[in-house]
Amino acid sequence: MKAILTLSLIFAASNLSLANEGEAIMESVRQVAVLQDSQDLHGAIRKGRTKTPLSMFLRGENIQFALNGGKEYFLLSLGQNSQQLEQLVEGKRAKFPAAKIAAPIANSDVSYEDLALSFLYWPNPTVVGEDKINGQDCWRLHVVNPGRSGRYRETSVWVTKKQRALMRVIGYGPKPSRLALKQFEITDLMNIKGRYTVKTMKVRSFDAKGNTAGISYIDFKAPLQVKKRGR
Repeated sequence: MKAILTLSLIFAASNLSLANEGEAIMESVRQVAVLQDSQDLHGAIRKGRTKTPLSMFLRGENIQFALNGGKEYFLLSLGQNSQQLEQLVEGKRAKFPAAKIAAPIANSDVSYEDLALSFLYWPNPTVVGEDKINGQDCWRLHVVNPGRSGRYRETSVWVTKKQRALMRVIGYGPKPSRLALKQFEITDLMNIKGRYTVKTMKVRSFDAKGNTAGISYIDFKAPLQVKKRGR
């Protein structure tokens, strides 16, 4: 009995260590994948020849987004232990419509929750393995959606060991089928004020048979000052 208890304690301690390591890795990923120090970026969501202008900026604990030259604004509000998607209407913050969270932007493969990378802020990421992707040694993390909003119930996240940068994400639907719905892959990074952030992200959507249904890209260029909206 004592031996069983000891093994149980070792197993529990091991799981706790992996969870703590997962959180430390994910924190590094957030710093690479999103803006830092109130930076502003602009670019576009691209599918084929169609481009939808996009601006992104960090203001305090909020990551704000502007689409189509400011015709539409929304933000990811970051709390200490939570994150929430909100929309900005005439400069005022309002609850983001649940039905719209997973909706495609301008008929692309990118949804509002995709653009916000909200899965990077889900709690309790855990290291579950190691893989080599595009020649890079990576950790593979597993993260479960703490709520019911959005399409993804869980995600697999690959992070490079060398730079601790996001390499790939696969978002899955609900069990038991647990179908892969989308894959996100960072194809290029850029250095801004000594820090790296996303330059190009490839977004691939899948059909029910696991075949590629569409491919879109999120491209960012050099920083640009964007007029702040809301609080």
